[in-house]
Amino acid sequence: MANKQQPSLTLAFVAAALILLAGQVTARREIIEIKGRGVTDPILEAKLIDMLEETERTKDKVPVLGNSEMVKYCDNAYGMSIGNLKKALGMLQRGIKSPQGFKELEAIVLVVMKAYEECDHVFAENAKPSPFGISNTKLKSLGTKCKQYAEEDAKQN
Repeated sequence: MANKQQPSLTLAFVAAALILLAGQVTARREIIEIKGRGVTDPILEAKLIDMLEETERTKDKVPVLGNSEMVKYCDNAYGMSIGNLKKALGMLQRGIKSPQGFKELEAIVLVVMKAYEECDHVFAENAKPSPFGISNTKLKSLGTKCKQYAEEDAKQN
């Protein structure tokens, strides 16, 4: 009985491997297509998009949290961050050709990360927990990754 099941397990393993390989080929093809559009670094682009989308989701929470000065401060910080992230994405999608361009993108990411930090700080100064703390931690982590990719790209160009 064990012998009858063994071929089907092998077949299932082979099928799973084929599905994984097909997914890798598709992902590779998408990266090549993205590079063909002029995007300098598709991984950095994906991280910036993640950061932008998470910032937009976090900003969407603002109306639920009331009208305090602290919440308004964070709302403004997220609005500014969204604008800066769109600028960084635009730079990347047009194609950055020099190390200086990546340094400029890195500086934009640092400004955005500082805005998240300031949002948490405003609540800490008032001895209140930030309702944005978890989101800001995630955003700062994404920002750190973006900064690292931009630094690596600057060294390669």
